[in-house]
Amino acid sequence: MDVAYELTPLVAAKLIVYTFGTLLHLFLMVLILGNRRLRRLEWLLLGLMSALFLWYSGNLLALNISLYYGAGPTILSAISRTFTVMGFLAAVPLLVQVQAVYCARFVPAKFWQRALVASFYLPIMFFPWIIGRLLSRPGWEPLVALGAPVRLLALWAVAALFTAAGINGYLSARRRKDDPLLAKFHLFLAWLQAVLGAGWALAYLPHELPPVGGLGGYFATALMLLGILPSGLVGYCIFRYNFLDLRVQRNVVYSAAAIFGSLIYLNFMRRLSGWLESYLIPPVVTEAFLIFILVVLVDPLKRLISRGLHHQFVTEFETVQKLALEIEEHAKRTGDVASVERLVEDRVTSALGLEKVRLLRNTDGSGIPGGGVAAKVRRVPISRGGEVIAALEVVPAAGEVSGEQIAALEMLADRLAAALELCRLIADKINLERELAAKERMAFLGEMAARIAHNVKNPLSGMKTLVQLMEEDKQLPENARRDCAMLVNEIDRLNLNISQVLRYAKPARDTDRPADLAAVVQRVAGILRADAERRRIALSLDECQPCPVLGGEEAASDIVSNLLVNALEASEGGTSIRVGITRSSNAAYCVELAVEDQGRGIPPDKLDKIFQPFFTTRAGGTGLGLAIVKRRVEEIGGTVECRSPVEKGLASSDPPGTRFVVRFRVASGQADAASHPLPAARRP
Repeated sequence: MDVAYELTPLVAAKLIVYTFGTLLHLFLMVLILGNRRLRRLEWLLLGLMSALFLWYSGNLLALNISLYYGAGPTILSAISRTFTVMGFLAAVPLLVQVQAVYCARFVPAKFWQRALVASFYLPIMFFPWIIGRLLSRPGWEPLVALGAPVRLLALWAVAALFTAAGINGYLSARRRKDDPLLAKFHLFLAWLQAVLGAGWALAYLPHELPPVGGLGGYFATALMLLGILPSGLVGYCIFRYNFLDLRVQRNVVYSAAAIFGSLIYLNFMRRLSGWLESYLIPPVVTEAFLIFILVVLVDPLKRLISRGLHHQFVTEFETVQKLALEIEEHAKRTGDVASVERLVEDRVTSALGLEKVRLLRNTDGSGIPGGGVAAKVRRVPISRGGEVIAALEVVPAAGEVSGEQIAALEMLADRLAAALELCRLIADKINLERELAAKERMAFLGEMAARIAHNVKNPLSGMKTLVQLMEEDKQLPENARRDCAMLVNEIDRLNLNISQVLRYAKPARDTDRPADLAAVVQRVAGILRADAERRRIALSLDECQPCPVLGGEEAASDIVSNLLVNALEASEGGTSIRVGITRSSNAAYCVELAVEDQGRGIPPDKLDKIFQPFFTTRAGGTGLGLAIVKRRVEEIGGTVECRSPVEKGLASSDPPGTRFVVRFRVASGQADAASHPLPAARRP
């Protein structure tokens, strides 16, 4: 703890060092507290900065009290002494623990290392005795009041500095290959701490204590200045490289530096004018001269600040450019919007020092999802041609999103619009290529089906005729005639399968013509009603008026017949099948055909496969019925969906059932009827 009774060059140097040390550690405390989530290491580092702040501010307060009051009021002297001792006693063990906890990130801590850290906390138990000794002798110089224990405290601090230097030296050697920049940082920090330890040993361990008046002369003052450098180095690495993942907003740094610089200059002006007043130089003259010097320095300071801002802008711009190029290259390589979204959220978060980033896409034109936005959350729109297609939702790591981060996000948003558009174009190209490939496969399948129909169906017809003639021969034994009947049934089954393949492979005709869906349903139901009665299945139709739809009669007939046949095969005796036609208020799909059965239903894991060709859950099925429905619906520009079970919350004994809904486009000239409901459904 320093005291002085007149403003000498040494005291002025101490005032400058303690003022700078106080402001620096106060700034680092604010910087660390500005982060949202502090882990154990960050809390310990905050404690170390607070302890060093108490040390420097306590000495600064003691110097000012002694200069202004001489002996000084007892209460002020007690406060300054308490601050200084508290800062010193807390800084020594915290220095070792911060280094040990940081080292544990790379090397697991052992028991002896924990014991070593704990040993540095033992002298704190003498804190009440030290404070009591200082406060009981208010008129004594602090070092004289403490007496011989000063050397023990100095030895404790020297041991802590050399321990911290050893840990940093070890980390420098270990991290040299993995991270050369971090290794240099630890090496430089180790040298600083070793020099500080040696300096404290030379200044405070000899037999003779420093002269009365405080902590010593110019050598001790140089040590105090050197003690600021490790904290300044840590602050620079946080500012420049986000050391320990602590994020700092540069505009806050510039503002705080300007404020602290102004305070230091004003304090220096006041001190210098008071000192020169003893040499008969009026304070007004000194202050005017210092203000004139400040005016002269405005232009160089302006150029310096301009270069710094320009460098910052170039750095931020290069960061955004590299990030945008990385995202665009990824978009070109993958064409996957979901993959680009994950890359954006991961890379933008780390590159711009944000806590969280979400890419919200406007997929259906209804706007950006996400609901309300929290107070500190910002959304940066991503626009293309005046339309907002997405937005970047960002959560700051500390405080609010800074202006430089907003500027970087806005620059990035312009490039993201191109990347998302590129993904859409690539996806459209891939879908088009898939559709062309599917059409080529279907064309090939249609050609093969035609050949099968020509090369297989004709021989089958001849075989069926011969077998039927043999079956009618009364001279054949009864068992041979039964075999002939079985062959006729198998030939019919083969003919049916071949016809289904041919129907699936060939596109429907006259899809640009309208068809009366109600008439098609009634005709197909009339054909299948006898089969339904034979199976003891009730087939009910909702009464409806003529309902013209686009797609042609052949496509409508294929859709209705395959849905009804599928429902009949899935139903059991005693159940019912219901067919209904309703008009929808949707402008694109105005007519809905619903076919609902009370069968066994479709397992959830197979719902997405039922429209695939040749997929079937029924033994002996071809798996082409629903595939034909799907193809015809796509050909006429409609949609089809399946729901099973029909109702939620059914009892275990109730059949789940299945409901297919096909949406047709209303025929031209009938769109005005879309908003008028059909007559109420009537159940037979």
